[in-house]
Formats: sequence, structure tokens, C-alpha cells
Amino acid sequence: VPEPDKAERLKYEAIEKLKKSNCFFSEPDTSISGIILRNSESATKIVGSENSIDNLDHYRFYSRLESETLTLTQHPGDHKNQISIIKVEKSGKASSGFKELNFDTFTTEKGIKLGLTKKQIIEKLGSCYAPIDSTKDYIELYYVIEQPKDSTSKILENNNMPKYFASYKLWNDRLEEFEFGFEYP
Repeated sequence: VPEPDKAERLKYEAIEKLKKSNCFFSEPDTSISGIILRNSESATKIVGSENSIDNLDHYRFYSRLESETLTLTQHPGDHKNQISIIKVEKSGKASSGFKELNFDTFTTEKGIKLGLTKKQIIEKLGSCYAPIDSTKDYIELYYVIEQPKDSTSKILENNNMPKYFASYKLWNDRLEEFEFGFEYP
């Protein structure tokens, strides 16, 4: 019997297994290249104020050589440049005309950037992740913080958000895409 939502079910099961463990993700990334989650002043300083969101509430930018795309998500009702989700991925070959930022590569405050190995990511963030959709050549490392397991970082309390997540997608042991931030409440 075909199962159209198999990927979602497997993700849910992996996250539930992680929740039942006594593993705590306590040192999350909260910024990239100077842009701090939910801090509109930091984002404006890096990306400027002359930009607009698309119909999906995203701001999109290129790295200096257009090899990486930075997508910043602003939740509905938030202030301009108040970013809740940050995503970095390799750029496609076709230029989409996004504004170019003055960075060769986008790097988080923990040192996460495209091209890292699984081992390097775990060294920086710890081993409290859910492995999702793991195959021979692909794995997604999924980290999550939900109440009440936010006693160390206080990231949820300080930002008045219900859930923090971080997703790191690796092909052939190289990070090709990552995303982190707060789910929409």
C-alpha cells in the first residue's frame, strides 16, 4: 500500500524518539553572519532596509559569488526584518536577481557553514539530534528545543516562541543545506 506521507511519519517518529530520550540540545545557533534571530536591528544592519518580502514571507539574498542563497523568513505580524527562520543552501545556476551580500559564505556563530561533515556538525552542536530519512548517501540531522526542555538556553522564553528547530541536510557527508529558527506559533 503506498504511503504518501511516509517522510512526514518517519520524521515525526524520529523526533518523538528523541523527545523520550534524556538528551538535551542546549547550545543552539541563533545568528548567521551577524543576523540574530528575532532581532530586526541586526538584520537591517546586514541586509539594509530597502528590501521586501516575497509572497511566502521570505527575503532572499546571494553570497558574494552567488554560490549560496540565504533565505530569511519573517513570520506574519512581525516587524520588518524581524527574522524567525534562517536557511542557507547552494545556489542554482540561474540567477534570480537576489541582492548580493558581502559574504563569501554564510556562517553561523557556532561555525556552521555549507561543506561541513556530519562529524564536524556534531562536534559543534552535540549528539542530541534525530536522524531523519537516513540513506547511504543522505542524512538529515534534526535538532529541536521545546518546553519544558529549555531550562539551559532559555531561547524560547527569551523570544516568546513555542519551538526552536535546526535541520542540517548532508549528501555524501557534506552539508548542502541547513535551516534553523522558530516555528510559527
